[in-house]
Amino acid sequence: MTKEDVKNLIPTLISGQCRAEEEAAFQTWLQQAPEEELSEIMELYYDTMGNGDVMSSMPADFTSTLQQRIRSSIAPPQNNWPYVRVAAAIALLLSIGVAGYLLKPKSPAKLHTNAIITPGTDKAILTLADGTQVELGRQQDDSSIHIGSQVIRLDDSKISYNGDATAKNTFNTLTTPRGAQFQIILPDGSHVWLNAVSSLRYPVAFNEDNRTVELTGQAYFDIVPSTTPFIVKTGVTTIQVLGTGFDVMSYQEEGPAKTTLLKGSIVVETAGSRCQLKPGDQATYNENTAKLDISRPPVDEVIAWKEGEFRFNGISIVAIMRQLSRWYDVDIKYEGPPPTTAFSGNLPRKENVNEILHALEATEAAHFSIEGRTIIVRK
Repeated sequence: MTKEDVKNLIPTLISGQCRAEEEAAFQTWLQQAPEEELSEIMELYYDTMGNGDVMSSMPADFTSTLQQRIRSSIAPPQNNWPYVRVAAAIALLLSIGVAGYLLKPKSPAKLHTNAIITPGTDKAILTLADGTQVELGRQQDDSSIHIGSQVIRLDDSKISYNGDATAKNTFNTLTTPRGAQFQIILPDGSHVWLNAVSSLRYPVAFNEDNRTVELTGQAYFDIVPSTTPFIVKTGVTTIQVLGTGFDVMSYQEEGPAKTTLLKGSIVVETAGSRCQLKPGDQATYNENTAKLDISRPPVDEVIAWKEGEFRFNGISIVAIMRQLSRWYDVDIKYEGPPPTTAFSGNLPRKENVNEILHALEATEAAHFSIEGRTIIVRK
């Protein structure tokens, strides 16, 4: 079956009117199709789902039939790969809003909770050099802090530094808790986006030799070009740039720090390794060899958080739950062994966690309940 054959089949597949041999051919195509074809078919699938004539012709058991199709699309584990591949049918549910169909009131809910857990917001804590802490967030009116001739401007989603600092070697720290994100314009004009549970320590004025900051957690950097190198320190790695855009993830629970270059050029160093990255490269510190490993992951997945999305590309429920824990400020508890299915698809970070869990539950590969601010996960 070709991609064009699948396109022509989508309306009858959704309405449950395709023949057995067409269904079998579609299942075969699901297991073999390249990612770019899956994405294109997802778009068409969603457009067709929005067609009123097709929707009205759907059989009453459409949801359960689709879930069965998902289960039948799961391939068995191979070699030492710990997670099975859930093919396009699951991605169709989780991508570009298709899960929204299953979240409508007429779709039976399985999630056991009366609580609604809302997504993270723009908020942070600014710690000044003298230890004073300033809470920043959505409800705050625009204001400013004057320190000598320097002005720190505060608004509901970012802070920025203007003017010259009189005190050298003076540092501020911007920290985001769980359920938060924030932005900062550094004294040189460079723009930094901080993800949840992250911290950036930086001088209120950069010196003539370097522009050095220290990061924990995750941030995206858009650095103003300069002959003065910009340096990011995170654990055992040091990243040096002149002007570029890149993402750094350095959460302890996510393992060794990862640096992903989107544009320009950077040098990543450790005690035993030094690599210059090209756009699309990702450097990961290998604790066994004390060197840097270079890979080329899907860049849109790496910076999805900055664009307001979760993008899952064949990742485990445990990895997904770590992201949800940070963004929704929730704890995670597993009852029994975690599900071993790999999930793929896109979901908006602006949704309540209940809707995210409901979409995941629609695959019937995992089940959830909520007690207070704890998500309980079971097979």
